[in-house]
Amino acid sequence: MEEDYMAVIIACVAEIAASDAAERVKKLRLDAISSLQRYLRYYRQLGYIPKLLYAIAEKKCRMISSIASKPELEKLIRPRCPHYDGNRFIPDTYSVPEEELICWSETSLKAPLNAAGVQRYMELFKQVLPEESHRLKL
Repeated sequence: MEEDYMAVIIACVAEIAASDAAERVKKLRLDAISSLQRYLRYYRQLGYIPKLLYAIAEKKCRMISSIASKPELEKLIRPRCPHYDGNRFIPDTYSVPEEELICWSETSLKAPLNAAGVQRYMELFKQVLPEESHRLKL
């Protein structure tokens, strides 16, 4: 079944509109939703499966509901690169695994991934798409 991320976006907008938050915070959150929508539309144009887009929308909308400042908005909206500690990649607070998976996919189209990148890509694939990973025997 295809999940439509717009259902999540609409519910989040309604929740923001009905909240008791200050008008400036509501505007900030609505701006975040607008940016999120642009990213999701771009990912859809690139051909990513609706399941990924829906999961990103769900997770980021939950986070958007709690932001109260512009720096938080900027950290939340842009795809977050994980930190490499020399042994493994560590996602940050605002990272969404499904979006990181898309980033690794796009990176792999531009150049071959190193061993650590391939390992992280596979780890995310197994985490985000367990049925597909099992079917592919990864």
